[in-house]
Amino acid sequence: MSLSAPGVYSPWPERLRGARQRLAYLGPPGTWTHQACLQWLQAAGLEPGPELLPLAAPEALQALQQGQVDAVCLPVSTSLVGATPYLPQVLALLAQGRDATHALQVVGECRLQIGYSLMARPGVALEALQAVCAHPVALQEAQPWLAQHLPGLPQRPCDSAGAAAQQVAASQDQALACLGPALAAALHGLAVLRGGIEQGPHNETRWWLLAYGAPQDYADPGFSLSH
Repeated sequence: MSLSAPGVYSPWPERLRGARQRLAYLGPPGTWTHQACLQWLQAAGLEPGPELLPLAAPEALQALQQGQVDAVCLPVSTSLVGATPYLPQVLALLAQGRDATHALQVVGECRLQIGYSLMARPGVALEALQAVCAHPVALQEAQPWLAQHLPGLPQRPCDSAGAAAQQVAASQDQALACLGPALAAALHGLAVLRGGIEQGPHNETRWWLLAYGAPQDYADPGFSLSH
């Protein structure tokens, strides 16, 4: 089982290479953001790298504002669905401190060509499934496959792939499935029923690395919202 995905990464900021750095990401463990961070840090030669802290997006941004973490990694757009639910809040925070001495900045970008696996507890068969749990973006991107292979199966939105995997792992009395990276199956003790159920091979998601600092601390990455 491959736990990596094709990706491209901007250089990891030098300021975030120090010891005891703390990086918050969209959790719980097993999200695509978790995997993006692991691959990005590996590509940067940071093993071990910063301490990774899984948080919900609002808590992650609040922790960054309060100085409890050094950086936050959040998904901002996908090639199939467009902007993620987190982008408006990120853009609002970026606009607030545009002229401040220490302003929130986009200090890095990662893009992965992602795919979704359908996962369930070991021993649960595809035909026995009662519902599928996933982030709303994942449900949209896998909708054609779900409509063809699991028509009428109830769909339950979750805050993240990690949260969906946790819910499935804890569902001892129900035959639930979830969508996410195979990393989630490995971390939460699930079995992959089907892999590669997303729409086509060009399903690209983009993450931004956000940090506070004086404008001269970082080179302007010049990122845009277009794919």
